[in-house]
Amino acid sequence: MNIKRILFFLLFLSCTRLYSQVVADFTIPDTICTNKLVNITNLTTGGSTFYWSFCSGNPATDPVGSVMNNTSGLLWGPAYITIAQDGQNCYSFVTNHFKNVATRFFHGTSFRNDPFSGNTISLAGIKSDSTQGIQIKNDGGLWYGFIVSDDILLRLDFGTSLANNPTLTASGPIPGVYSMHGLVIVQQDSQHWFGITSSSLGNKIFRIDFGNNLANIPAFTDISNSFGFSHPGPLSLVQEGGKYYCFVVNSANSTLSRGSFGSSLLNSPIWTDLGLVCKSDAMGIMLIRDCEQTNGFMSRYIYSDRPDILFRLLMPQGITGSASTVSLGNIGHLDRPQQFSELTRVKDTVFTFLCNQPTTSITRLSFITCTHSSIPSSSLTDPPPYYYDSAGIYNVRLTVNEGQPNQQNICKSIVVVDKPPISLGPDRTICAGTSGFLDAGPNCDAILWSTGETSRRIEVSLSGIYWVQISKFGCLGSDTVKLNVHPLIPTKIKPDTAICQGEKYLLNPGTNFASLIWSTGDTTPTLTVNSAGIYWVHTSDTNHCPGADTVTITMKPAIPVHLTHDTLLCSNASVVLHATVTGATYEWQDGSKDSLLTIAEPGIYWVRVSLNGCAVKDTCIVHDCSNQIYFPGAFSPNGDGVNDNFHPIGPVLVNFTLRVFDRWGQQVFSTTNQETGWDGKCKGGPCPMGEYSYIATYELGDSAGTSGKVRGTVTLLR
Repeated sequence: MNIKRILFFLLFLSCTRLYSQVVADFTIPDTICTNKLVNITNLTTGGSTFYWSFCSGNPATDPVGSVMNNTSGLLWGPAYITIAQDGQNCYSFVTNHFKNVATRFFHGTSFRNDPFSGNTISLAGIKSDSTQGIQIKNDGGLWYGFIVSDDILLRLDFGTSLANNPTLTASGPIPGVYSMHGLVIVQQDSQHWFGITSSSLGNKIFRIDFGNNLANIPAFTDISNSFGFSHPGPLSLVQEGGKYYCFVVNSANSTLSRGSFGSSLLNSPIWTDLGLVCKSDAMGIMLIRDCEQTNGFMSRYIYSDRPDILFRLLMPQGITGSASTVSLGNIGHLDRPQQFSELTRVKDTVFTFLCNQPTTSITRLSFITCTHSSIPSSSLTDPPPYYYDSAGIYNVRLTVNEGQPNQQNICKSIVVVDKPPISLGPDRTICAGTSGFLDAGPNCDAILWSTGETSRRIEVSLSGIYWVQISKFGCLGSDTVKLNVHPLIPTKIKPDTAICQGEKYLLNPGTNFASLIWSTGDTTPTLTVNSAGIYWVHTSDTNHCPGADTVTITMKPAIPVHLTHDTLLCSNASVVLHATVTGATYEWQDGSKDSLLTIAEPGIYWVRVSLNGCAVKDTCIVHDCSNQIYFPGAFSPNGDGVNDNFHPIGPVLVNFTLRVFDRWGQQVFSTTNQETGWDGKCKGGPCPMGEYSYIATYELGDSAGTSGKVRGTVTLLR
């Protein structure tokens, strides 16, 4: 270290001792409601001046852009740009592809200003078309500039002022390095200087180790670790959570690579291929660590007639997760932008710059202060209460002892939310006998209902007006709903009923129903049934209120009355017809009321038997037996003792034969016994119901020599 540098350093130390140590800190709510006062407590020690920005420019928002004036005639294919503030003086430096010079612009005291003046710095000894990345840094009060050009690292020594004309020192040619492109230089732990550069044609990434002084001859180390880069170009370095991450754009295929160094840039990084996160022709990359957040931007190296040149880099799982982009369009007339400058802040606005090579211009991107705080800033030690009128995430920044050697900055973000949304829905009507639920919604800190309940959901069944009040982050929201209870239209079929055999019964639930359905599937207003069972009906009125009823229908026992069917009555004889049923009443065709009826003449006789409110009628035909043989037209072999066999009715027969045939002519029965007859069986089992033909031959027993033959059909019933 030379005498001049030592004296300057001692002077610097003596000056800084005049200033007390400053520790900047304050407390602020994490989350607050719109239009609710924000109270900040200043915990800073050692400060004398304070500048509070309540709505500071935030890289999480989209920037605005403009083209800087007063740069014409001083740019020749501008490529990379870097910015630096020397005391109150602001400078930007640009490398040019088409002329062997770097351009220096003076912006006065603020980067808000377009350049007041500019000049060129000769870069003799390096190729004009290969100058790329540039960085300006201050080390111990001395200013240094660094430019990469092919396999040369060029150092510019400005001394104590960036207004000086620098002396040039070249390092190189550097072995293994071909066409250096991107360049980032940082100081780790306030004592060790490192640089990261990309060897575009060599497809490698190199670490530049300056040691503890930027004036040292640096050492280059390949840190690619055999990773497959594809013409790596611009790069960006960011520190998050005490760990370093380097993002590199591969210009040949527009993919993005991430290198993870861990806690020190001396470590060998682990590289990850993040894929094509931006559209083709990706070039520039900028990672911004601001107010404890990391934001990223990328640019495309295409012509200005394309609408999407600037992109926001999205990393929803954090800096170690996957990445994607969303287009922000073309902000500030960008035209083939190559790389972003560093980020700088002027009061409440944040700036970065990009060069436009075809138009030989520079675009300024500004993250301007918002307009949603009731007070934009304050210079009081203890700032006054203020509020935000719109939901969002805002940066609150404090600068202590601005412009002094012990200047300190601290930034904290605050989340501002609208009053919590709450909707109980429209007024509603429920049906009597039912209940409904009212829901205040999720994510409430506290809930209070008009009923006094404090749960999220309440059950209601009475008419009335219900309200709920909820709170979230101290914000209150409320809503009201009216509940009407609609009376039900009675649904009543009939009492459970027993009906008579063969009787039809009408089920009628009432009227004024909009719809109904029976257990049978019918949708008619009434239902006629004639069998036992459980029947139900579901109804709905015009208010969609449901109703239901059920009825059980049972069958009364059948009345067991069976007159002797189709019998013969011979002269000088009588026949007794029996209709006896315990507990029943009787009515014969002649009006008699007894259970028995004695008849002496052929004819048709009937009886009506009544029991338990039911009545059944049976009929008997009595034939004249004067030497007549009668064959019944049907019989029912069901074991009830009545008409169970098919045989002739009449006088005693001799030499009797009876043969029965099915419809195909097959004989199914034969007998010579007049009294036995056919019992309806075929081959030992029941014959199917239907019509059968028969042939009978006989002789009258009391009229020897009188014979007969009968053909006919008989119906077998089951």
